[in-house]
Amino acid sequence: MRILIAPDKFKGSLSAMEVCQAIAKGLEQQSTSYELIFHPMADGGDGSLDVLSNYLSLEKQSLKSFDPVGRLIPTYYFTSGHSAFIELANASGLVLLSEHERDPLKTSTFGTGQLIANAISKGYEHIYLFLGGSATNDAGIGIAAALGCIFYDEQQQALPPVGESLIKIKSINFQTAIDFKNIKITLLCDVRNPLFGPNGAAYIYARQKGADDSSIEYLDRGLMHYSKILHQQSGIDISNMPGSGAAGGVAASMIALFGAQIKSGIEVISSLSGLEEKMRTADWVISGEGKLDAQSLEGKVVDGIASLCKKHKKPLILFVGKNELSEKQIIQLGARQISSILEHAKSLEDAMLNGALYLEKLAAGSAFI
Repeated sequence: MRILIAPDKFKGSLSAMEVCQAIAKGLEQQSTSYELIFHPMADGGDGSLDVLSNYLSLEKQSLKSFDPVGRLIPTYYFTSGHSAFIELANASGLVLLSEHERDPLKTSTFGTGQLIANAISKGYEHIYLFLGGSATNDAGIGIAAALGCIFYDEQQQALPPVGESLIKIKSINFQTAIDFKNIKITLLCDVRNPLFGPNGAAYIYARQKGADDSSIEYLDRGLMHYSKILHQQSGIDISNMPGSGAAGGVAASMIALFGAQIKSGIEVISSLSGLEEKMRTADWVISGEGKLDAQSLEGKVVDGIASLCKKHKKPLILFVGKNELSEKQIIQLGARQISSILEHAKSLEDAMLNGALYLEKLAAGSAFI
């Protein structure tokens, strides 16, 4: 029997590959005749490049760029063929800041723009930008500034490319020397939030980046205002585009100013990694993630795996850290079995520290028909 193991990471506990290995240990206790196929997955958020390195021959490009608060730091991106793979979190991520430095009014994606500019200068024609884990809420004006854009206020004064500037922008001077007609930019996204509003970038994500109530409201108004400026100057309306709220609204500038396309991270990574081909020959599929909740059903790894299982009529088993789905949502997902570590662990801390051991036990006790 061929079993495809295709999980997401268990954030803060196990990488996707470690999840594969733990599940395999448990399955091998059931039978040594199982043919186990490891296929660690990601959905376009932070950590996606580590997963892709399992499938593509990637070459690391090291350089220095600015971090979200303007410090010069060593960072990197990957290349393969004519493509460059850039993770926004490497230059503009929340993990680069201490807690007291977190303030999406002041942070910028400028460093990510430097990585894109570097890749283009080296001749890479397709830029894959993985959104997720950002410390920013600047709607991508930092990236745009690094690529040659200048943002002016009402007095024609140049504005710093940070979140608090969005509401002050009156015009954009596009002075880049790069010909973007021959450059393809694909944004990989793991959420479907719009740019602004109650479910937008500021209200949903800015608090974890250091914003208080008044800052969130100010940033949201800035995103709404900036989308109108972009619409006026580019003719492109991104205000209600699903996913435009990812990574502090980066898609706004990237789509309107540089012709980028936003795509589901799980779909692109599935394609690049050859997931569907492996699924066709599998008898069973196993997936999972740290927390299974309503967000899991909106473009995350488990949702993508479940959709492919339905397409190819493959039975699906899920191993998760915690299951918060309702009965109706479980039926919607279509998994034959969902096993949760927290149903067996002594505490959340125990589940996080000993996730691999619990996954092994869950897999050893799973039933295949």
